[in-house]
Amino acid sequence: MPSWHSPLTNLLTLPFPITMQPLLHVRSLRPAVAADSATTLDLLITIAAPAIAPELEARPRPPLNLALVIDRSGSMSGTQLSYARKAARFLAGELTERDRLAIVTFDDEVEVLVPSQPVSNPQLFINAINTIDCGGTTALFDGWLAGAMQVANHLDPAALNRVLLLSDGGANVGVVDSTEIASKVAGLSQRGISTSAFGIGSGFDEDLMGAMAGAGDGTLAHIESPAQLADLYASELDGLVRTLGKKVSLGIRAKRDVQLLDVINDFKLSSAGNWQLPNLRHGQELTIAARFKLPPWQPNREIVSLRLAWNQTGGKERLSFVEHITLPVMAAVELEGLEPDLVVIEQFELLLANRERSRAIEELDRGNLRAARALLEAIDQRLSLLPQTVAIQRERLLLEEKKALLDQDRNLSRKRLRRESLRSSMSVWEPDTDSNEGVL
Repeated sequence: MPSWHSPLTNLLTLPFPITMQPLLHVRSLRPAVAADSATTLDLLITIAAPAIAPELEARPRPPLNLALVIDRSGSMSGTQLSYARKAARFLAGELTERDRLAIVTFDDEVEVLVPSQPVSNPQLFINAINTIDCGGTTALFDGWLAGAMQVANHLDPAALNRVLLLSDGGANVGVVDSTEIASKVAGLSQRGISTSAFGIGSGFDEDLMGAMAGAGDGTLAHIESPAQLADLYASELDGLVRTLGKKVSLGIRAKRDVQLLDVINDFKLSSAGNWQLPNLRHGQELTIAARFKLPPWQPNREIVSLRLAWNQTGGKERLSFVEHITLPVMAAVELEGLEPDLVVIEQFELLLANRERSRAIEELDRGNLRAARALLEAIDQRLSLLPQTVAIQRERLLLEEKKALLDQDRNLSRKRLRRESLRSSMSVWEPDTDSNEGVL
């Protein structure tokens, strides 16, 4: 992510006056718009959730109200279920009596192994986890729903209420339509119950799991090695306790004759016309790329307003603030002579690369391997024209990996492409790519 202490003149820093509230930073491709011709205006919007101040670190974190839902269908047998049990034991051991936990398992039937209760005695949960064994087919929706109901029965507005779903397959019993399942997940998310979806191995449905995590305002993870599960659960817990804002939205209102052409992140729009963003977490940033079309512009005219809104963890009221964006005006020929902001170019290209991965997946699904490869090569070609920063080099390495996997393991290539395509619109867990031992 870019540094926001840059000396570049077109950096607009828009602070919210309360220290522990998010900051909104905006920078444009060029530091002005044209007075005598149309302008395509690229704005890079960054929402920065401040790190927790040292004096606040010792304060009690928000309580957690969790349901761990584990697929125990026949395909989970062996190493996968062994590590799933191990990671579940880790999770139970990390919680305290202020937290609630339910353990639910499912194959073609659902069992509430431990109903939701405070984790005053982790051993009770650990003993139950040790009894989990493999069964039959995959009633994924019913398992998720049972976990969600356990959370809902003890819904606490001051807590972080979440279902953690772990599966190695897709829904093949009961409700199986991904759109219908995602709709149900979104409905509970509106009530304050989020969902994280963790797919393990090579057989899970990455489109379904991505849709559930996206609709559920949670985390999507692809676990290629079951040994990664403990790291994932540790990351998920850390993300939960560092959550600053939930149900986050960004309203982008173009003024007068300004057109909003595109939001490159592909966020979902709410019924009110606001972009739905991932949770805000202390110490993290979210970058949004928006493209506008302006007619010839007059000085001191507002171009766009930005309204950030969120529910603060532990609070009941919805918080928000609005910023109004204006830019200097100059002749088009002078504007074209100004150097573009390389950070804006880089971030737009990286977000476009995520979007283009979805097009490559569509070609893969049509069986057109050549077209999928050509799309990945086109992304790499565009990135090769940019300064080779660490971020650009890393992205190009990821693309090379996917192109190689198209011949070696098309299924794994698709799963990784899907994970990477969703990075700009939701919370996606990315494992340590330096170690691939034990990949399934």
